[in-house]
Amino acid sequence: MIIGAESETVEFKQTTGEKKEAMEAISAILNKHCRGTLYFRVDDSGFVKGQQISDSTKKDISRIINDSIEPRITPTIEVLTIEQRNVIKVSFSGHNRPYSVNGRYLIRTGTENRKMSTDELRRLIKNDDYSSKWEEELTDYSYDDLDDNSLQDFFSSAKDCGRLVMDSYDKEKLLSSIDLVKNGCLKNAAYALFGKKAKVGLKLASYATDNKVTITDLKLIEGNIYNLVDKALDYVLNRINWRVEIGTRKREEIPEIPEKAIREIIVNSFAHADYTNSPEIEIGIHPGKIEIYNPGTFPDELTPIDFISKNLPSYKRNRLILDVLFRSRDVEKSGTGFQRVNEYCTQQNVEWTFRKEAYGFFFEFVRTNGQTVVQTNNKLQTQLAENSGNINDKEKPVWTNGQTVVQTIVQTENEISASERMVLDIIRNNEGLSKAEIASRIGKSERSAQRIISSLIKKKLLEPQGANQSRTWRIKE
Repeated sequence: MIIGAESETVEFKQTTGEKKEAMEAISAILNKHCRGTLYFRVDDSGFVKGQQISDSTKKDISRIINDSIEPRITPTIEVLTIEQRNVIKVSFSGHNRPYSVNGRYLIRTGTENRKMSTDELRRLIKNDDYSSKWEEELTDYSYDDLDDNSLQDFFSSAKDCGRLVMDSYDKEKLLSSIDLVKNGCLKNAAYALFGKKAKVGLKLASYATDNKVTITDLKLIEGNIYNLVDKALDYVLNRINWRVEIGTRKREEIPEIPEKAIREIIVNSFAHADYTNSPEIEIGIHPGKIEIYNPGTFPDELTPIDFISKNLPSYKRNRLILDVLFRSRDVEKSGTGFQRVNEYCTQQNVEWTFRKEAYGFFFEFVRTNGQTVVQTNNKLQTQLAENSGNINDKEKPVWTNGQTVVQTIVQTENEISASERMVLDIIRNNEGLSKAEIASRIGKSERSAQRIISSLIKKKLLEPQGANQSRTWRIKE
């Protein structure tokens, strides 16, 4: 039986003894097309010869691929039976070009694997698209494998900020409109963003010193990107210092590092991570810094300073993921993220730094360790006493007349935080306010306001009224 013909993405080998030539073909195809298929025990004409195949044969092929090709890839090795004859099918893909085989760089031309010239190699490295092809790949997941709560929250957020035009929530239409499906199949980006059992990793850790020696808290979480962004942000906000300013009308809580700057860096870490090798975004809380690690290389020869000073366009590694986070107003696509972070930090006298590594990028906020003194009026101590039981599981130092008061209070499930109490008071006195109006009055983003509102609904203290576009809330009796 003939199963086809060799091409620029398909290679046949008559025997498993041709492993060296097979590795050259895999490397050459990867450098040209980033994906391909190789068959053992099929001759050059496509005729299936077949052979007895043991587990050790498959292991040998896996080992030699692992040892010969750099950067490493993870192929799929299968035994197929075609008209009672066994062949080995090796499916492979990779987007970290250029690939070498035993130190040599080859490229596919027709069915030939030839050595790349210096100019060809230079052009491949220079012109290879920074964007990821991984997120476009199709999966075997169905619509039922997606988290409806995450999708509905995204739908509401995107509509509220005017970045999605749909009359009503429809899962299939929504996913189609944001380009997360193709021919009825979910793309990798869809499942990474909204999957019920998505395996995107998030490491949250607190340390006793600025070195990663003594860990005081550690959480390893897996989930979808949309939910993990909130978990990462909440972890940081609940472990940094806050100061309280009491004005004539309201009490305002101010974090030592601007919340908008923290959110921007966290979101960008998820938007620009390299998801081809099961990455893990990391958040490290140290006494002197907040460190956020993005497992995706920064564009060559560029730094955050270049994006701030030169108004460079954004480099989009994950176009689809970035688009979803943009639509829910979590990130801007214009390449101004570092400019905004720098502006937020400059306004609050917060320093930041960064470092590029071979397989990732670190961004660090420098902490002030509570050295700032804030003058407040005489209502401060009264307000503190009234709200002392409502601070949500965080240490919030309050600087008053140069003396630091730190209160640590753990909130139980049925207690409400200071922010939740503030929202309740606003709604009680001003029924009919929109989410944007509530956010403005509490001095937080709409997304933060939505999280507070959702929490109050779960605690059966609020209930929604009206449709999405005109939704308001009222105190539940």
